[in-house]
Amino acid sequence: MLRRSAHGLAYWVWRLGAALAQRLPQWALYPVAVTLGEAAYLVWGRRRRIAKDNFARVLGRSAGDREVARVARRSFRNFAKYVVEIMRFPTLRTEDLARLVTIEGWEHLRTAIDRGRGLIFVSIHFGNFEVGGARIADEIPLNVIADDLDNQRLMDFLVGNRAHKNINIHTPVGAARKVLQALRRNEMVGLMMDLGPRALAFDTVRTTFFGEPTSFPRVAADLARVSGAPIVVAAVVREPNNTFRGIALPPIFVERNGSSAQEIARVTDAIARGLEHFVSRWPDQWYIFRPMWPAEAVGAVTT
Repeated sequence: MLRRSAHGLAYWVWRLGAALAQRLPQWALYPVAVTLGEAAYLVWGRRRRIAKDNFARVLGRSAGDREVARVARRSFRNFAKYVVEIMRFPTLRTEDLARLVTIEGWEHLRTAIDRGRGLIFVSIHFGNFEVGGARIADEIPLNVIADDLDNQRLMDFLVGNRAHKNINIHTPVGAARKVLQALRRNEMVGLMMDLGPRALAFDTVRTTFFGEPTSFPRVAADLARVSGAPIVVAAVVREPNNTFRGIALPPIFVERNGSSAQEIARVTDAIARGLEHFVSRWPDQWYIFRPMWPAEAVGAVTT
């Protein structure tokens, strides 16, 4: 009963916050978001420590280093901006997305989609992946595999908001059949790779990320091997004026002959190198508040 009440409260808090965010000018909301992000950094001790540990690996410094703290603090602030933008997301029109998001690497997306086998696009929780996905989905339908929230009422509300932007959300249960059908229709399938400990719920591949071993889900490589779809590593970078630049890297093509284990390991490693490209250039735009190099990863599948 208490849990149900908490879920109901969270749902109405989100609805109220979203209604307010949609009625105020965005320029007025960013200072509030930055203040809330700063407060979260100071108060949310456990997540702050996890973020600093992750960024220490990215920057090659100790977790107590001042630069590590600066990057972690800015990540909290950027995440708060992202939350405000998600609350305003349902109000965005096609022309708003075209104004807010420029795409760098359309040729890579076209090269992949022109093969007629669909496109697997992989990213991380970075910048504003929602508006970037909606911008691309305006031209190519996007299907995303995402975890269910415990709060089903809020989950249904958020899924409905994305459906209006040509983004179809699929929960992991039964997702394989749906996304394979989407690839056969020459659509896009989006996957997030920075799951940290949650990756252990999936079959994983051991690889290195910023020089240290961790585990990534092997689902992208498996889907590509089964379907023949190319993989594009992409991210959506926040610009100083709070517009966005979606960047797509050259496609990764999967060989369907030869050793499955070796090819899946090669492809997952190539994905990791692509993601490093984004995080190393814009570390404070990565929202990584869970351990990315967890001790639990020693139990992952090694290929």
